[in-house]
Amino acid sequence: MGILDRIFGHGGRHGSSHGHGNSHSHGGSPSNHDWERNPAPLSSGIPCLQCKAINLQGSRFCSQCASSLVPVSCAKCGSVVQVNAKFCAQCGNAVI
Repeated sequence: MGILDRIFGHGGRHGSSHGHGNSHSHGGSPSNHDWERNPAPLSSGIPCLQCKAINLQGSRFCSQCASSLVPVSCAKCGSVVQVNAKFCAQCGNAVI
């Protein structure tokens, strides 16, 4: 066996175990690499409307961009005001 075979390959011998054990399963048997094919379920947090980061339930501010996660209400009519709106869509009152 030459030095290049020892460094770059197994020289055609399938039984060598170059630090990976003798497990050569490439077929249908389950392995510990299933996480690559099966992503984790989506988190049930609060999405930030500004940066789309997922935040913990009950958070008042985004942990990534510090935007408010609490809906803003109009001071005049009490309806929920859209994010970044300058005026209330219901009554036209200026939003501070």
